[in-house]
Amino acid sequence: MPVQFTTDPLPITNQGERHVPAVILVDISGSMGGIPINELNQGLIEFGTALHEDSLALGRAEVCIISFNSSVQTEMSFRPAADYEAPVLSASGLTSMNEAIEAALDAIESRKAEYRAQGVSYYRPWLFLLTDGAPTDNEKEHSARTRLQNAISNKKVVYMPMGIGEHADTGKLQSYYPNDAQTRPVLKASAQNFKEAFVWLSQSLGVVSQSDPNVSDQVQLPPTPSIITVGI
Repeated sequence: MPVQFTTDPLPITNQGERHVPAVILVDISGSMGGIPINELNQGLIEFGTALHEDSLALGRAEVCIISFNSSVQTEMSFRPAADYEAPVLSASGLTSMNEAIEAALDAIESRKAEYRAQGVSYYRPWLFLLTDGAPTDNEKEHSARTRLQNAISNKKVVYMPMGIGEHADTGKLQSYYPNDAQTRPVLKASAQNFKEAFVWLSQSLGVVSQSDPNVSDQVQLPPTPSIITVGI
């Protein structure tokens, strides 16, 4: 029976398994209207379908979805992949990306505290950030960038940014990596065709959930689909 949709966190299940928490940060500003928001909604559906096809990811992955436009909204707090439900999003407003990054890091720290309290082990959390532009809450940029850079440097999070369309500021997305990071990849895709990125994300979480936690930095992720490029 489907779990009733709620933005409240759901209890941790399969406590004997090592969990991999992932926050999906999605831009729903006005520029995402039309085809891009439709691609986003379809991608979130296909992400759930792909999760349910991977029995290990289903038992180990946990997902949180946070959207951002003029404000930041938790569409779905952390829950087991088995209880994932795709929200239906609409586009309007500005791009409060920095506030969203802070909210994502807060959510990760809160879920990690729950893991520790219940004796649940976990892989390094993932932060997947998707945007078609650049942040408009520039007054919050220094704080958000510094905090994310520190989290990456201290191996507290895997940062995976993706620019959608020709107006995405990929240089800005790359700047949230620490300056001394050996690799600073930014995924790129067209505004008309990027939903496959969510299937790739689901498959990647599945690979991580099966990996040796002692060598997580060397995990070989699935090849990105042809609609996605990696670079800057």
